[in-house]
Amino acid sequence: MQRHDHWLFIAQEDLESAKHLLVHELTTTLFHTQQCAEKALKGYLARTNKPIIKTHDLVKLVNLCLELNNKFEIIRPLAAELTPYEAAGRYPDNTFKKPPQEKIQELIEQSEYVFKFVLDEVQSLAK
Repeated sequence: MQRHDHWLFIAQEDLESAKHLLVHELTTTLFHTQQCAEKALKGYLARTNKPIIKTHDLVKLVNLCLELNNKFEIIRPLAAELTPYEAAGRYPDNTFKKPPQEKIQELIEQSEYVFKFVLDEVQSLAK
């Protein structure tokens, strides 16, 4: 398996984990939505031989992708919304309020959109 394929495989596992955890109403669902998008973006960077930086900031990763492909601008708002969920709800924090299930479902859909967008862009590089 090529390096970028491995990133995308794990991104897909995070997406499937989020969908599974949603049914059980677990807060860690949020983490997996962010992780899916993060690993997908890093998969694109790996496919284009760009260095993979150690960050959970999805906007920063989108900016790196934008250096190669201006189509990534379309997912910037999704990246900004998903970024906080890398840590939100995973540690004791009296200010965190778990979003309603409908919002979590929306975040899963946004994460899936990012994943599929990146997958399409990776596949277009092979043509």
